[in-house]
Amino acid sequence: MEILVVNPNRVDGCTRLIHAAARAAAAPGTTVTTLAPGRGPFELTGQSEVLFSAVGVLEVIARTPADAVVMAGFGEPGKEAAQELTAAPVLDITECGPLLARTLGASYTIVTSTAAAVPIVEDRLRALRLDAACAAVLASGQSVPDLVERRERALEAVAGVAALAATEVVVLGCGGMAGMAADVAAATGRVVVDGVSAAVKLAESLGALGLAPARAPRPPVTGWPFGD
Repeated sequence: MEILVVNPNRVDGCTRLIHAAARAAAAPGTTVTTLAPGRGPFELTGQSEVLFSAVGVLEVIARTPADAVVMAGFGEPGKEAAQELTAAPVLDITECGPLLARTLGASYTIVTSTAAAVPIVEDRLRALRLDAACAAVLASGQSVPDLVERRERALEAVAGVAALAATEVVVLGCGGMAGMAADVAAATGRVVVDGVSAAVKLAESLGALGLAPARAPRPPVTGWPFGD
């Protein structure tokens, strides 16, 4: 099975962390390719950057054949558009993390990056109809570069906020937190779900069950590929 994982930001260290987490979760025989857009915002700190990045993410998906696609931006839009570009299942970590968490408890708490990301995540949860079981979306105060470049300090911050959760289940709400789940769980005693790992395992489950979307990709968008 070939899984394409797409990181919507252009922080190389974040792409490497996401790839490592995806590869660690994947079964033997599964190939994981992790890519970031070739253009677009470096870091996604607001709605405008989130939307600008979506074009680059869709270009990567349209150009890269795979058996399944994992969108590794938590709270990022575009899953519905991506589903028009490929016949493969498209799994969004914003959806997969909470879906798995919901099997482990009646409600869950999401720990995301910065305060600016909180309303973005909340909006996306509402769009995906996952908000009812979400007790809270909490900011760790850690940007993506912080999560990548100051890993130990960032882990302490994420664990500190996760420890405040009123729920037993916590979802890591940023791709830059990929690979932190075991350490946060050990530090807090909470059940901690990593969306990247969840999405990879769900993708493999769909493949093992022989399930695929009942749709064909739409014809290429008029005027695509877009000019610089």
